[in-house]
Order: sequence, then C-alpha cells, then structure tokens
Amino acid sequence: MEKKVALSIAGSDSCGGAGIQADLKSFSYLGVHGVTVISCVTAQNTQQVRTIYKVPVDVIENQIESLFDDFSIAAVKIGMLYDEEIVKLASRKLKARNRKPIVDPVMVATSGDALSNNTFAASLKQYLLPQALMVTANIPEACTLADMPITQQKDIEKAAKKIFALGPEFVLLKGGHFPGDMVTDLLYDGKQFHRFVLPRIPQRKAHGSGCTLSALITGLLALEESPVAAVEKAKSITWSMINEGYFPGKGADVLNHSSTIQVPPLVTYPEQFEVWLQLKNAIEALVCLLPPQFIPEVGMNFTYALPDAKTRNDVCAIQGRITRHKEHPALCGTLAYGASKHVAAIVLAAMSFDPSMRSALNIRYAQKTLRLCTSIGFTTGSFDRKDEPSTAPSTMEWGTKHAITMLRRVPDIIYDTGSVGKEPMIRVLGKNPQDVLFKIKTLVNASIPYDTKLRNVYK
Repeated sequence: MEKKVALSIAGSDSCGGAGIQADLKSFSYLGVHGVTVISCVTAQNTQQVRTIYKVPVDVIENQIESLFDDFSIAAVKIGMLYDEEIVKLASRKLKARNRKPIVDPVMVATSGDALSNNTFAASLKQYLLPQALMVTANIPEACTLADMPITQQKDIEKAAKKIFALGPEFVLLKGGHFPGDMVTDLLYDGKQFHRFVLPRIPQRKAHGSGCTLSALITGLLALEESPVAAVEKAKSITWSMINEGYFPGKGADVLNHSSTIQVPPLVTYPEQFEVWLQLKNAIEALVCLLPPQFIPEVGMNFTYALPDAKTRNDVCAIQGRITRHKEHPALCGTLAYGASKHVAAIVLAAMSFDPSMRSALNIRYAQKTLRLCTSIGFTTGSFDRKDEPSTAPSTMEWGTKHAITMLRRVPDIIYDTGSVGKEPMIRVLGKNPQDVLFKIKTLVNASIPYDTKLRNVYK
C-alpha cells in the first residue's frame, strides 16, 4: 500500500509529548508515513526542560540529504530549530529542493523553558519565513515575529498582516492565550481572514498541542487537502486529542493521539458543540454497556438534533456505525452533522410533533425485547412497511409519523417487523442522548437474568 510521506525537522522530546515524537504520532493518526530530521535532543519531562543538546549541523545536513535522496516527500514541517545556524541550513536545503514548509516557530516549552537562543527569531524572519507555505504561531510567538504587543482581538489581525509581509503564503495565529470560553484561531491568506472557533478546554496545559496542530496540518496537506481545510480539520482533531488527554507524569497533561471522535470541523455557534459533546459522551457510555445481541446486522446509529432542526444537516450522528467486533460493540466512525439518513429522519419526524424529542438510536428487533419494553412501562408504537403509500418521502419519515399519529404522542419505542430485504428494527427515542441512554440501560438491566444479577451482587 502506497502512503504519502511527510517530513518533520524538529527537536526530540524525551517525555514523548511534543517535538518529533508528537509529530510522528500525528502523521500516523492520519495514515501518513512520517520521516524525521532531529535538530536538538532535549532532556525534559512534563515539568521542565533540563538540558538542550544541539545536533551538529553536518549531522542535520546528512539527515536531510539522506531522506530526500530516498523518499518522495509530500509536505515538510519545521519545529524546534534552536538557533541561526540550523535555520540557515534548513532554509538552504529546502530551497534547493523547492519545498515550502509549514513553520511552527517554537521558542518556549509548555513548562516556560526557552527552546531557542537569542539569534533564532531574527534568523527565522530573514531566512525561513520568506519561503514558508504557512507559519503557525501562538500569541507570544506572534508578538516576537510581528514586533508588536498583542493585547486585544483587533491586534491579531494587524499582527497577521505584519507576519504575512515577511513572506509566508499563510499565517495562522492561535488564540489560546486570550481569555474566554471560546478559542478563535485566525488564518490569513493575504486577502481574507478565516476564523476557526472551538470551546476552551479548562484546566489543561496540553503539552505538545502546538507541535501536534502543525504536524496535522502538514499531514493533511500531504494528503492534498487545501490549506484552509487542513487548518480546519487539524484544529478539530487537536481539540479532540486535548479533550481526551491524560497525565503520564507529575506535570502537564499530554495529548491523546489515539483519540477517535472528532469535533465538527467548524463550530459556528455554541449549540452545535454542545449537541456534539452530549452525543459523544453518551456514545462512549453506550459502547461500554451494550450487549452485542442488541446490535442489528446493519449496525447502530445514535443521533441528536439541534434545537429547531429542519434537515439532516442539523442532526449530529455517527459517520459510520456501532457494530460488533469480536462479540463486543465497536464504534466505527466519527461524529458529524448530516451523517445519518434513516435515524435522522426518525428524529426530525418526531420533532415535528414534539420539538423536545431530539434524540434516537436503533437496536436489534426481538420479540423478547419488545416484551421487556412493555413490562418496563415504555410506550411503544409501530408501523407496517406494506402500508407505506407510494407518495411517502421516505419510509422512516412516514413510518415514524404514522406511529405517532396512531398513539397521539411520541412514544419511547417505535418498531417495525421489516420486509423483504429490510431488517426489522426497534428505535429508542428520547429528549436527549442521556434520556435515550437511560432507557437503554434500563432495558439492558431488565434483560439480565435474575440469577446473574445475584451473582454480580455477591461477587
């Protein structure tokens, strides 16, 4: 199998959270083959940088030459270069190969320790930025590159223009150092500003987040995404990795590069994110508790609609399914708006009767399960596919509305017994994913034999 190749020229982080290590994990996450040139070796942990050893420039040069002689490198990322000598070498070698890199102007570690000497910033501006495709700077780095203070949001646009004048084709300024519940990153292409907004994740230092973001952008560019789309998607993935981060040491948290659920690439208003987050949390809980016999042959989807949703693009769902894997539930896919057709149609139809009923999922049909639903006290409705009129817009929309009309209310359960080529199915409806999850938990608990419950109690 052929893979795209991305190169990172950066420092080594001995604690594995940032630098070369984070870059390789980010490339791997995208299915890109990562190759590296190590500029510096650091002795650091999650609390501090103890020492920095600069790799001799002839060794750095040999690393670069050996890689370009063997690989077809699709994209290049620049991270920690430390001083002018390394900057000039990287600039010369990349210019000779006609490569425009993504430049992450690493100056300070998450711990606050310096990762560059006093010749670095000036040399970066003089030699490397004029040939860069993109520079990805946080606010302190942008202050240095633009040679101006940034204290207000309006200063960010001015700084972006000043950095753009240094030569890069794109300037990405990250807004994490500004206070507020939402974090806005600003991308400038010389003509217009693109803003990418996601909620702040509190109480996280996120060691390696800058390295990861720039590496993901590089990997996505290697996969032939446009620069704007690459930034949009990379920010989404990085947010998810920060949100799923952990504390391997006694200091800062690191990103979870194995995170599987991404936020929507662009959140334009808080309700969109809140819907995604509630659904994400419910899905993670569902996968942990769901018996495999509840999973239909076609798999499960779980949806949650925005308030006043009108189309499937207003409904967040799994872009993929929950399926069986070795007799255990497995989430196959990520969350996205517009990802569901059938279960989204059920939710939209239910909302046309009761706007508060915004969530649903499908489970495997069984007579035993229906009897349990009745014994628990769930309201149930049904439809027969053979009664569907030829003018119906879709089976799920018609069937849901038919069941609700017959009951004169939105029930907890809507089922059908299938038809030729159509699997019978049970759908569980609720006000939100937590409501649906509670009903599933109740159903699962009721399906466990009494003697098994006793054994679990006395374990």
